[in-house]
Amino acid sequence: MNTRILQILGVIVFAVSVFAMWYFWDRQEYHLRVAAGQSSGQAFKLMKAAQSITNRHFPEIKIDVFETRGSLQNARLLDRGRVDLATARSDMVLGNRAQLVAELYSDVFQLVVRRTSHIAHVADLRGKRIALPPERSGAHESFWFLAQHYGLTKSDVQAYSGTDATTSWLFMNGDVDALFRVRAPGDASIDKLIRDADGAVIAIPQAHALQFKRPALEAGSIPVGSYKGWPTVPSKDIETVAVKRLLLARKDLPDAVVAKLTSVLFQRRRELIDEVPLAGNIMVPDRSSGTFLPLHSGAEAFYDRNQPSFLQENAEPIALLVSVFVVLMSALYQLNAQRRRRFLDAYNQELLELAQKARTARSFRTIDECHTQLSEFVQRIVAAAGAGRINSHEFNLFNFTYEAVEDAIRDRELQLERKGIRAKGRTARLSAQAKRKAITAARGGAEKPPDQGESA
Repeated sequence: MNTRILQILGVIVFAVSVFAMWYFWDRQEYHLRVAAGQSSGQAFKLMKAAQSITNRHFPEIKIDVFETRGSLQNARLLDRGRVDLATARSDMVLGNRAQLVAELYSDVFQLVVRRTSHIAHVADLRGKRIALPPERSGAHESFWFLAQHYGLTKSDVQAYSGTDATTSWLFMNGDVDALFRVRAPGDASIDKLIRDADGAVIAIPQAHALQFKRPALEAGSIPVGSYKGWPTVPSKDIETVAVKRLLLARKDLPDAVVAKLTSVLFQRRRELIDEVPLAGNIMVPDRSSGTFLPLHSGAEAFYDRNQPSFLQENAEPIALLVSVFVVLMSALYQLNAQRRRRFLDAYNQELLELAQKARTARSFRTIDECHTQLSEFVQRIVAAAGAGRINSHEFNLFNFTYEAVEDAIRDRELQLERKGIRAKGRTARLSAQAKRKAITAARGGAEKPPDQGESA
């Protein structure tokens, strides 16, 4: 009874421990740092919106959004473990610790020129003044990659680098002829330059040629009317170069946390769009053709949440295999039970025949033979029990038959003694006490059956 109570208590303690671990793990707080580029950029605004919505629906996740120079710095901070998440362009060198969460939107190369600068093509920048994003930023590096493709060197242009505020001031003040940024179409800072400083966006063709050097680049466009509906600006689709803006996570960030963040991007998209309309462009990475980065397992778990599990997908064949296995096991059990039953029936039949032989015995010689056969039979039963051919229950059933046969031999022996037919010097018989010890040995294995030659 005490053992039973201890077992029940052990199960209860185990169940409570598992529940406590789940409860506290599910409510563990996480403080995440996000590198999101310049505060005037769309990526920063999108991450700030995601911060407030995540805190609203998952209060255990605390997010801090940091301003940086841009994608290149974001990627470096993530690779060094200084931040947990980062926004970055897909054409940047992103390190070994970065894994993909989602595609946020597509940025495009935008070259804004003053209408009086007579700049119509990228090559026309030679000898001109241009405002660029901060040095050591991804956009700054992208301009010089573009310039090299068009045969321009640093000595061919007069470049000024700075933040969005600085470069916008230079353009508005007439201190530069052009300005380069990598932003989504309709960007507010570029819209202001077009409206207030008589700026215009010019085409950047040859995207497919640039793709040979950087496969992550794509052909893109700035749609007609992106900056003004009437008069239309631009008046037609502007050909340019596009690149995807990604949300990245450190690969050691817990899957459960990344899955919750991913759910905010897709299941709370309406709330995100209310704050940042660009959130409507968030997309699931196309895994059918492969991705430039490995997908974080937490994000993958969210994307595959509606996919059937292995058991669900293979339910029918698994059920068939289980059914066949159960039938086979049942058949084997039945065959084994029949074999054991036949084995036990054969022993019982032999004992019954021995009892019949004892009842019809006419001399003590026959009685002695019955005792000897019974002793040998006991030894065979003990050996069968040791070999596992009969179990303890079957051995107990055999014991009833054995005792009946033993009584039959003893009764016939007494009958012959009363008739005075007992022969002198007959062979010693196995005593009943010795035979009972043999049965006890077969049950417990503590004693050995007596030898046949033991004296009665």
